Amino acid sequence: MRFRRTVLDDIVAHARRESPNECCGLLLGDGHAVVEAVAVTNVANEPLRQYEVSPVEHLTQIKRCRTESAAGKPLDIMGAYHSHPRTVAEPSPTDLERACQDFLFVIAGPVREAEDVPVRGYRLSGTQFEEVDLVRVD
Repeated sequence: MRFRRTVLDDIVAHARRESPNECCGLLLGDGHAVVEAVAVTNVANEPLRQYEVSPVEHLTQIKRCRTESAAGKPLDIMGAYHSHPRTVAEPSPTDLERACQDFLFVIAGPVREAEDVPVRGYRLSGTQFEEVDLVRVD
């Protein structure tokens, strides 16, 4: 999946700001590339261990996508991202339980102050996640 260069940097910055809690956000794109990472509130009861996208903010972004476009192409919510502050950027059993088909899931982690934060992408295929290459583009 293609990503505007700044999107992955924005995800890492959000993960660092929210650590030790998990951060979360929505991935907006034009169908060919993710052009924006929108940070949203993690409303999970246990934000140290899980994430839940604010339903109000999710609806706000759906409405925004109906009215805005990127380079003349309509925007769409192509996926979501979240962080694993203490563990690797691989889907957890909870991630798998809550996943849906045709949605891109991006995970950043672990989040350590003096180190790069790995960011990996996945799509649900049947009952398992398959890793997706994240390609930076200008």
